[in-house]
Amino acid sequence: MEFSTEFPGPGPDDYANVLALNTAFLEASSELKGPQRGRLAAAPFLLFSIRENDLDWWERALADGRQGDLMAAPELNDIELRGIQSAAIGFLWQLARRNPYAARVISGATIAWCEKLISFPLVTLLDRVGARSDLMKSRLDDQEDSGHRLLGAGTSSSSRVRHSSHLVVLQSLLTRTGSEQYIRLPAAACRMARPRLKIAERKMTRIRRKKV
Repeated sequence: MEFSTEFPGPGPDDYANVLALNTAFLEASSELKGPQRGRLAAAPFLLFSIRENDLDWWERALADGRQGDLMAAPELNDIELRGIQSAAIGFLWQLARRNPYAARVISGATIAWCEKLISFPLVTLLDRVGARSDLMKSRLDDQEDSGHRLLGAGTSSSSRVRHSSHLVVLQSLLTRTGSEQYIRLPAAACRMARPRLKIAERKMTRIRRKKV
């Protein structure tokens, strides 16, 4: 998979999908209060992982044949979370095909993972991993600094504090993926994140008004 020297960042529609997925995920899994959920959902990256950095897991899960079924995790019983998980797979699959750099920016995915994901039809992906209970992991449960930062300053009523917290976690997410060849990822993400956050917050405001 080749990347040009000019990295096309995620667009408004991409961030609108991130916002929608984050909002649904927090509503289904978090005990945060409404205003806190809204502020956190506006982070410019997915607040949950679908094992974007565990290529071995995906190799096993997508292996052809039924031998792996004996070791497969049980299905996810929560219908709401299962729907979010399937939606996230579909969104990242489409984004990785259209703009793999954008998929990396909003999920922290590796190049190899993007290549693996788009090498399968979406129907096959959903059939083999869409309902697995060991796929989706909350970034809020991260025992490192990121989880605490998101639940603390990441929900702050101060937009400056909140934006700063989100960007620090985003940079940490991107630098964890390695690859010196793409060391400009964090810097590029930081340059684009503030206006995208404003877009996300405006969309979140409209969502709240509709619910009232």
